[in-house]
Amino acid sequence: MTAPKQRASTRRGPLTIDLVSDEPGFHALAPFWDALLEQASTRTPFLRWDWVSLWWEECRGDARLAIGVLRDAEGVPQAIAPLMLAHENDRARQHLTTLTFLGGFGEAHGERFDLLIPAGREDELAPQLCQVFHQLRSQCDNVRLNHLPEESPNTPHLLAALRQEFVRIGVLNRQATRFISVPASWDEYEARHSNNWRSNMRRYRKQFTQQHAGRASMAGEQVPHQQAYADLLRLHTMSFPDGVSTFTTPVAQRFHARLAAKWLPSERAILPLLESHDRVVTAIYGFMERGEFFQYQLGWDSALARLSPGKQIMRWCIECVIQRGAKVHDMLPGDHDYKRQWCDGERWLLDLEAHNPSSWRATAFHSLRAMSRLFTRGGLAT
Repeated sequence: MTAPKQRASTRRGPLTIDLVSDEPGFHALAPFWDALLEQASTRTPFLRWDWVSLWWEECRGDARLAIGVLRDAEGVPQAIAPLMLAHENDRARQHLTTLTFLGGFGEAHGERFDLLIPAGREDELAPQLCQVFHQLRSQCDNVRLNHLPEESPNTPHLLAALRQEFVRIGVLNRQATRFISVPASWDEYEARHSNNWRSNMRRYRKQFTQQHAGRASMAGEQVPHQQAYADLLRLHTMSFPDGVSTFTTPVAQRFHARLAAKWLPSERAILPLLESHDRVVTAIYGFMERGEFFQYQLGWDSALARLSPGKQIMRWCIECVIQRGAKVHDMLPGDHDYKRQWCDGERWLLDLEAHNPSSWRATAFHSLRAMSRLFTRGGLAT
């Protein structure tokens, strides 16, 4: 059951930094967690209490909690750094103990992370909260902060803290996350595209409706939530070969089955469906967060490929997002052609990296990576 929220106070007295590394301390943050997230500049469902607590239960592996909490004199959290110590599932990095965002590695990992600091107080609180990196330096070989919004007010403070405590700081990856600026109606969105595009979309819809007994619905209407999620998983498995998508692994399936059971009834998650002859043939799964929709996974029946089921479910999903008053439809990272075709904007996510100057593992990793890059670029003559 979701913990009741307590709004963090805005006292300006002395603050202290506290490191939470055990589960009782983690669960004691539940009443404050979402309250801080809802005040933060970064909108993300991937740091909701339901998400991070379920992820910790189902996906943590050998990870350890390393959460920084900035508290007032009465012990009330004013800001949270949602961090953990973990080993990345990568052959070159698996021996490194990495300080990263909670839920940033492994299966069912999130796609957008940040510090939990009330908007407008980042310059005041972020430098104090980032003292946690000094406390944790001796416990890690490197830092890897994935999927940090470039535009976040916390980004310069995180970079400054890493430069103070670590070496070889940089942006490992900078990737676009494309989005749709959601209009007031489908007609307004459709007008952004060519006459040929609009004609094809209308033709596909007419064929689907008239020749295949097609209809649009939402999980929880004709199809119960649990069955709709099972249909999504079936269709996603059909659409993506084994091993391509981590969404179909047993761990990810358990995580999302539990998350969907929590979030679909309240529409924090939505699952638009297209049905043909009372059978779900395409679906999209995503999350609503403070006026933004984050499109997470989709699937379709390849037998209906000539009717462009992917385009049809995108149309219905956009209509559902419009109905719910969202202003942004975020496609999340991944530079795929279909995202370029549907989206009209982009924002950037950064993967920040730094190394512990006292760690021999980090030094060895950096040396081996430098040699590998030199060989790859043909820098050594034979």
